[in-house]
Amino acid sequence: MEPETRERAYYGYQEAIVSIVVNLVLSILKFAVGIHINSIAVITDGVHSFSDIVTSVVVLLGFRSAQKPPDKEHPFGHGRFEEIISLIIAVFLIMVAVEFSITSVQRLYHPEVVKGNIFFFLLLICTIFVKEGLARYSFHLSHKIDSDALRADAWHHRSDALSSALVAFGILAARYGIYYVDSLAGIGVSVLIMYVGYSIATGSVSSLLGEAPTEEFVQKVERLARQKGVTNVSDIYVHDYGTKKVISLNVKVEPMGVEEAHAVADSIEERIAEELGSSAVVHIDGVTVDDSVKKEISSIVEEHKEVISCHAIDIGEKIGLHILVDKTMSLEKAHELAHHLGDDISLKFKKEAIIHVEPCIEQCEECSQECEKRVADQ
Repeated sequence: MEPETRERAYYGYQEAIVSIVVNLVLSILKFAVGIHINSIAVITDGVHSFSDIVTSVVVLLGFRSAQKPPDKEHPFGHGRFEEIISLIIAVFLIMVAVEFSITSVQRLYHPEVVKGNIFFFLLLICTIFVKEGLARYSFHLSHKIDSDALRADAWHHRSDALSSALVAFGILAARYGIYYVDSLAGIGVSVLIMYVGYSIATGSVSSLLGEAPTEEFVQKVERLARQKGVTNVSDIYVHDYGTKKVISLNVKVEPMGVEEAHAVADSIEERIAEELGSSAVVHIDGVTVDDSVKKEISSIVEEHKEVISCHAIDIGEKIGLHILVDKTMSLEKAHELAHHLGDDISLKFKKEAIIHVEPCIEQCEECSQECEKRVADQ
């Protein structure tokens, strides 16, 4: 298992276990208080806290699944299990909210006596601080590993804290005989839970469908791709697999050889892997030489009458080309010709020139090069 995957699992387990323990205590407390004072809002709030236990168990199981290594069917790993966890949490929240909104509305039309007093009011205020503390703890861990699942669980905790605030004031109102406030508080809690569930669901679905990366992340990728020889960076695509990101991008470079262009691509991929922890696939564009440059080289070659033709012009850090000469030319004269031609080209383009001399075999039907002899034969 990769170190990053182990770290994510560690923080995921840590958040889930702490959440389960805290919410178990709070849900028992709220159930007991709700039943004792006959408050639908407090009982609803207790179920909300208990649902936090369920979602934390889902988080625990999800992180366990997410750390499974890549396999044949899932070559990029199982990191998207975290998004599935978030979606399950969202659906569960919405179901709970709908159920208790119906119960609260029924209670509004058929109010019952709620035994509200200051003690239970203060008790619920204490649970608000506990849940807000748990929410901040979960947010802290979610930022550490950039986890949507932990972020969703944190919002679940915070929604519980906000719902407890509504319930607490419902109890306070019941102390003065205003019992319908308890039902309104139950409706308010249900609506709040529903909204949080909807927000989490839309975010999870968007991510699973392939959400576009942030502008900040794209700028980081572009900055890492900019180096010597690169003239433009475009078509940056980020495929997020939870614990792993796969980035593809097009890079346009100055005229250079294939080997040099390959080295540029390797360099960019290594930088992205080191700084962003992501694998990258770099496609090189524009590894071609301007036709006008090739024409200039051809014109220099044509000044040497001994050359029949030139071909395979390659321009990178060095300039390479092949020239065709008469097969009867002596080796000494061929070396001298290559030397003079190389000097002329180097002087013009400020690059070392490597000249390959080839003899003309006078078998035009077997030769693939265009030259004066072939034209004459035609």
